[in-house]
Amino acid sequence: MSNPNPNAIPPSATPPPEDAPRKGASPLIWILVLIALIAFGWYFYNRQSAPEPVTDLNAPAAISDAMTPSESSSAEKMPATPKPVRRAKTVAKVEARSREVALIGQPKPSYPPDAYRAREEGTVLVMAQVDAMGNVADTEIVKRSGSRTLDRAAMNEVRQWKFTPAMKDGKAVASNIQVPVDYKLDAQ
Repeated sequence: MSNPNPNAIPPSATPPPEDAPRKGASPLIWILVLIALIAFGWYFYNRQSAPEPVTDLNAPAAISDAMTPSESSSAEKMPATPKPVRRAKTVAKVEARSREVALIGQPKPSYPPDAYRAREEGTVLVMAQVDAMGNVADTEIVKRSGSRTLDRAAMNEVRQWKFTPAMKDGKAVASNIQVPVDYKLDAQ
């Protein structure tokens, strides 16, 4: 068999392609990766460790009453090192972190026209379920006024009101509050 193209190289005669030489990672890259891993480990280790006790550097060092005169004189010669002082939680701090739900402002309810024409008046005590955002999630009548129109109007009014949410351990929580809604004709 003759080769139709004399310049063509037969497939068996071509040398196999050489693989590109593999380059190893630079030692500088490995050092940077190692430093980054150490930094992350140190960061997470320090986040989980317990906080150090608070020391009061302004408090005088206490000298024990049980010291002998020679020990107290030597204690006076040596500089006093402040000892860690643990402070008890005060009531003011606990109160600031916890509070009951409260109504923002004193909204004046609009008098229902049907009740106004019928000359109905009274006070409705409404239980409002306030969510952690201060919005009313649900209402329920605790004490009726004697008028269905005033009772329904009071529940609708309270649903529109805004509250400061209750706080427990510094976090806003859902809670309930009872609010009176007064409907008096002489106030109109």
